[in-house]
Amino acid sequence: MVLIIGAERMDSESIGNRITKIIGGVFLFFFGLPFTLVPFMILGDIRGMAAGLFEIIFLTAFAIPFLLAGLLVQFMGLSVILSAFRSPIDPGSIPRKLPPGPDGISITEHPDSGYLGDYLRQSEAINGRDWFRKRDTAHRLYYYAKNEGGVPGWSLDDRVDSGSKDWFNGGWLPYDGFELPMGRKQWNDDGRWVSIQELESFASKEGYEEYLESIRGKPSPVAKVTQEKEWWK
Repeated sequence: MVLIIGAERMDSESIGNRITKIIGGVFLFFFGLPFTLVPFMILGDIRGMAAGLFEIIFLTAFAIPFLLAGLLVQFMGLSVILSAFRSPIDPGSIPRKLPPGPDGISITEHPDSGYLGDYLRQSEAINGRDWFRKRDTAHRLYYYAKNEGGVPGWSLDDRVDSGSKDWFNGGWLPYDGFELPMGRKQWNDDGRWVSIQELESFASKEGYEEYLESIRGKPSPVAKVTQEKEWWK
């Protein structure tokens, strides 16, 4: 039920955005139309009067800026109208730009403690880059490719999305490259510092957790401790 309501809400928002774009595009087109028609009105007046060469040159030069301004505004209006009918690009359909990176990262510094912890690299890509999700939460690090406007860069957010939204509850880092924002960097414009590190021993940690899961329920606690020591030898 929640998914159905969410999908209907997204559809209604999409339809509302499309209608707004169409209305705005039509307004721009007809707003620029009088400027585009000005040269034709002036040329019509020239044909009906005994104008000299100087007057013809002056009126032509006077009309050209109106023509160019009108065509520019009308082109913008048509572009907005066409964009309302285009299907948005699925962030997951964009090919991966680079080979898969680290299996896991760790955020060790963030003003919101909810974003601290280990993040796993997901199998699919978002906007052609790796993205990472914190275990058992919706906190994630992903690349925003200016899908709905704004500035491209890395985003930290705690909501579920395909990567098309310009969301950054946990901060954003404007960047147009491909590398992960590793290290200690200043995010946003409010002096927010975020530190991201690669989990070099991530695979061994995962294996160790699976190992502990397999030995749980052993009759002897001493045997469990002994087996744990053997694992780390």
